[in-house]
Amino acid sequence: MKNIVLIGMPGSGKSTIGLMVSQKLCMKFIDMDEHIEKKEHKTIKELFAISEECFRDAETRCAEELSKMDSCIISAGGGIIKRKENIDFLKQSSTIVFINRCVEDIVADIDMSTRPLLKDGIKKVYDLYDERIYLYKEYCDIEVSNSGDISEVVQDIIKRVVK
Repeated sequence: MKNIVLIGMPGSGKSTIGLMVSQKLCMKFIDMDEHIEKKEHKTIKELFAISEECFRDAETRCAEELSKMDSCIISAGGGIIKRKENIDFLKQSSTIVFINRCVEDIVADIDMSTRPLLKDGIKKVYDLYDERIYLYKEYCDIEVSNSGDISEVVQDIIKRVVK
């Protein structure tokens, strides 16, 4: 089976939803940020401290590696769409699912201290959303709304991806 890659804003629910989908489908779950940290022997925060480009390079290497796998649920970092080559790698073996969650709900739930790009506050979340929303929509194969019961989102993904 093809991979299912979840894309979306930080705080959109990718990791939580991805884990639930993986359990329902008995597929391996991979959080790209955790995968990057293991491969690079540095935290995301440490990679960003070097430079955002350093992190994005690691993210691209990870996308290329994961494109060679199958039958995995992959939670991508929020900025995976910043480099088209990342999406090109992932599309080789994956269905890309955009988890669309309204920015107000993200702001209400997210712990910004743990997100390097969001450390500048709430305005940064809105700016990132405006900057990225069209890319998420352009690159996804399927868009699902995370605006209610998370178990319904999980079922929607399964219904639309597993045919």
